[in-house]
Amino acid sequence: MNLKISPYVRRFWLVLAFSLVFVTLVNEGAHLVLKEKTDRPTETVELVIPAGTAERVAAGEEPPSIPKEMVFVIGDRLLVRNEDSVPHELGALYIPPGSSASLTMDDANKYTLGCTFTPSRYLNFDVRPRTTALSRLQAFVLATPPTTMFFFVYSLLLFPVGKDRQQQKNDEAAESALKTTG
Repeated sequence: MNLKISPYVRRFWLVLAFSLVFVTLVNEGAHLVLKEKTDRPTETVELVIPAGTAERVAAGEEPPSIPKEMVFVIGDRLLVRNEDSVPHELGALYIPPGSSASLTMDDANKYTLGCTFTPSRYLNFDVRPRTTALSRLQAFVLATPPTTMFFFVYSLLLFPVGKDRQQQKNDEAAESALKTTG
């Protein structure tokens, strides 16, 4: 059985294979180069309120170990440990001296919570969605079809599909037959 495949179909499958490799390299290359702090599994982030923080805040000084802004991913847990001699608050958390409290980051958003351990009385943090294998696969699936079409059209412009060898031989044989009979 002689299965004849159109040169356009053959070209399309070749371009599709090339596009799959190209999109994979670009997608994963960009992922490696542009990796962010959010490209990690969930974790517990510990925030320690050091001894003497209440006195520093009353004097208008920043406690040295408390950041102005923090970045989390969905599912992270913020564990606040109070080593100060007075109770402190962070949003709805009440943290007596020598104890700790935790807050789980459930939704992606920018938050500003009232707190008693910074002079501004606020702590900003950003909760971002995690980069997952599914989100990377979605980027791959969404990029492959238009890339294939782009490469297919341009391959036809740069390298037009000609007749295959067998068709050329048949045409030449038909031409020579016409010349000899005519």
